[in-house]
Amino acid sequence: MTTQDNPSLPDDVLRYLGRLYSEDCRRHACRAETPDGIERWQSEARPALRRLIGLPAIRESAGDHEPSVEFEGAMRKDGYTLRKGWMETEPDVRLPFWLLRPEGVGPFPLAVMPHGHNERGFDTYAGIWRDESERRRIEREDRDIAVQAVRRGYVALTVATRGIAVGGVADVFGRHGDRDCRSHFMHALLAARTSTGERVWDMERFIDWASGLQEVDASKVLMMGNSGGGVVTLFAAACDVRVTTAVSSCAFAPYVARTGKVHHDDCNAVPGIMRFGEAWDVAGLIAPRRLLAVHGRTDTLFPHEEVDRATEELRRIYRAAGAAGSFQQAYGPAGHRFYKDIMWRFAEELPG
Repeated sequence: MTTQDNPSLPDDVLRYLGRLYSEDCRRHACRAETPDGIERWQSEARPALRRLIGLPAIRESAGDHEPSVEFEGAMRKDGYTLRKGWMETEPDVRLPFWLLRPEGVGPFPLAVMPHGHNERGFDTYAGIWRDESERRRIEREDRDIAVQAVRRGYVALTVATRGIAVGGVADVFGRHGDRDCRSHFMHALLAARTSTGERVWDMERFIDWASGLQEVDASKVLMMGNSGGGVVTLFAAACDVRVTTAVSSCAFAPYVARTGKVHHDDCNAVPGIMRFGEAWDVAGLIAPRRLLAVHGRTDTLFPHEEVDRATEELRRIYRAAGAAGSFQQAYGPAGHRFYKDIMWRFAEELPG
């Protein structure tokens, strides 16, 4: 029975969705059972995913553009330096970021940290707050992950997520529910792009640039983000094998629940993704590299049974890749937030 607290869809609608999302229609669903089979599947599925999210269209539009970086002066903190910069990742798209560098010579591993639906996420990741209330929330919810990273010896980049913070097409006409991220998503679709693809493109450009820094060990790249930042983390790590460890917080679940519920915000959508595969097929492209999916016990966006279903499917792929120990899933005790003790225990654990 449908209630406000427990909505449901009519049976005919659920049958319709079941037909639309039938596993038989998923062209790149992972059915491999051996490491060799996983490699063959990935060799076809990864380029297909890159096409689906619009990376070739972005490449064509960017032409011969070379991303440029500008900086403000450095600020010395306790044990590290902090600099604000801007990168033009494609023509007329200028994204702010913070670079946190540990004291010492290096080279240091790299941490790239995209944020979710908080326009100041790249600031809070860097431990920058506007008032005492925001400072307390950062501390309470472990949001200063770049500070956590630099104190652990990483060069950390907190990157403004395009279409959420800046660099997007704002909903100045009020046509998209006064949601800038939805406005930007629609404009991307009209050009055979996606917001997800643009965000992956941006992460790849930051990895390109940071890999050329003398103080960076480009063989060790961690990507970590919460919510929409966790979605970017999953797609970027699936598309770019330079990411050696991925930590996706409050983001890994089926794209569509058995009830018909779509878990993620509109701007994270990839048209046709269910013709490609499900969330575990995208995340399976990370295998055998290391991946942690974290959720909150009281996070109402993701029912436990749906998270657990996605987790079991992804475990199957990692087992087939011969890397069962490289994927972990864990629950934190609260809601839609970071859990630093769980995350860093995994990130700092040496591969088995």
